[in-house]
Amino acid sequence: MLRYVPCLLALASASALSAQQHHVVPAGYDNQNGDCRELVPGIVASGREQLLIGQSQLTALVGKTLQAIEFRRHKFLEPFPSGSSNVTVTLSIAPMSPLASSQSFAANIGPNPVQVFTGQIQAPTSPTPLPNAQIAWTPDNIVRIAFQTPFLYQGGTLCVDMSGTKVTNQSSAIWTADAASQTADSVVTDLGPGTGPTCNAEGDWSSVYESELSAGSHVFMSACGLPYTLCVAMLGHPSPFPIPLNALGIGAPGANCYLDEIYQSQLSVLVPPAAPGCTSAFAHWELWLPNQPWILGAELASQWLELPGWNVSNGIKWTVATSMPALDMAMVVGELAGVSGRRSVNVAHIVRFEYTN
Repeated sequence: MLRYVPCLLALASASALSAQQHHVVPAGYDNQNGDCRELVPGIVASGREQLLIGQSQLTALVGKTLQAIEFRRHKFLEPFPSGSSNVTVTLSIAPMSPLASSQSFAANIGPNPVQVFTGQIQAPTSPTPLPNAQIAWTPDNIVRIAFQTPFLYQGGTLCVDMSGTKVTNQSSAIWTADAASQTADSVVTDLGPGTGPTCNAEGDWSSVYESELSAGSHVFMSACGLPYTLCVAMLGHPSPFPIPLNALGIGAPGANCYLDEIYQSQLSVLVPPAAPGCTSAFAHWELWLPNQPWILGAELASQWLELPGWNVSNGIKWTVATSMPALDMAMVVGELAGVSGRRSVNVAHIVRFEYTN
């Protein structure tokens, strides 16, 4: 009878190894730190996030059963205090590629979504990592969500939909997860200063997020000014020289237009954030760049006009990246009760899936 014991032990060991197989996305980050960081919904702040992962990142998981997802802490040289979140995680196969995904949460969810987890999760107390050390996938470095309902992945774009609510007096002020970004050759150039009381030392009160200037992405343009002021965001062709507005009988003293042709505009109101003591207000404009080759390397310019003072913002010329995004992942991040969020195709969480055959 004893001769069967080694066989039984071998079978048990093989079964355990099978149950503990892992796959990290994006590829190459299982033993490499990311270059940016993102929040896990509910650990620091309540919110909703969708992570869309293309099949090219998940080839090894086709036909496998997903049992858990893990988020690794960022390499930031500080200890991370623990935190808790009430989370719901739903998996589905999105009806589009990550590059064609939407800002709308509902549009990215595929048919027959499966709620794989609902309940409280814990971010552990994580010690300060050593400088230049690789962050390991160890219990004190990860947020692990073991699925209550396993998910059979059969191919396509996986949509990981997470909603997280902070637990009262148990949130963490700093626990951020590792993320990876794709370097693009997009360029942002300041064309000249603006006018008005909210200009900084360089004469700026508008900005464009350079990291989002890629085909299939949403360009994020913002302006900072006096609360509840009307302003017009303008998109057009960059002028080779400043155009003095006072020559046209309009504009504040010293105001220049940096666009020689306007393609599109949007009226906005500068709204102050909920943060107490903040005296500034903000407006945003998100513009989708088509997922088409003709947009590669395109040059555009943006500028804001404040009403009724006729002050103008600094002009910004931006050049779209000359190659298509290759990450094959996307993130949509928004408020807990929101129907849409900010979308990125150049930045994504680094996550590890636990799976079985």
